[in-house]
Amino acid sequence: MWNPPAVSNMMERNNQESLTALGEAYKNAADNIGIQNLAPKEIKDTLRQGGTFVFKGEELLLEHYDDKVGDNASIEDVLACISR
Repeated sequence: MWNPPAVSNMMERNNQESLTALGEAYKNAADNIGIQNLAPKEIKDTLRQGGTFVFKGEELLLEHYDDKVGDNASIEDVLACISR
């Protein structure tokens, strides 16, 4: 969903200094752990689009993995699981 205040907040904190720090953190991780160990073990996991998860405490109520961009969990499924 489009959330202009959230986008503005994100853009404000992503300045040159913060992006440089992020790049240095990734480089340090790659240098210390090894670039191969940063990648998922299964190649299919690099293609994961995202998903929707709903929890009640530690109980998983809904688990949906997007197969492609826009393949979101239906709002009906989300609402059904939180109204149980």
